[in-house]
Amino acid sequence: MLEVLWSILAGLLILVGLVGALLPGVPDLLLIAASALGYGLLVGWGTWGPWLFAGILLLCGVGLVAELFTSTAGARIGGASGWSVAGGVAAGVLLLFAAGPLGGLIALLAGIFLLEWRRHRDSKRAGKALLGTAVGYSASFFVKFALGFAAAGLWVVWVITNAAG
Repeated sequence: MLEVLWSILAGLLILVGLVGALLPGVPDLLLIAASALGYGLLVGWGTWGPWLFAGILLLCGVGLVAELFTSTAGARIGGASGWSVAGGVAAGVLLLFAAGPLGGLIALLAGIFLLEWRRHRDSKRAGKALLGTAVGYSASFFVKFALGFAAAGLWVVWVITNAAG
């Protein structure tokens, strides 16, 4: 009976992780991986568990790396400098804790726009960098969601094989 409760809790946390892949500032792939680890430790690994957990870790790791590359690639394609991206990220992180996820996202985009405007003194170029950043971050959310969904699918297979075996 306790195994069922742990399985339900892990499943709910994985769902929160999937939602988090689409919302900035909400735990996502790390929560999915941590939930799978907790499931393995509390319910048991079973025959296929270590292999499925490795697959979950791989998908989550690829998702985290893809997030970095996709989001920064969008900013770079839009013409943003590395310093503007770093400054925008710093502003986003600071306001994430002060104003929540939406505040962090607004600060990120505003920071990049302002730093690019300061760099070029041209609002069109700053706007292009802002648009590239927004497109890159949007794409990264969908990549993370797809990989998180695949990781959740592996976890479901793990639960089924544990129950059957």
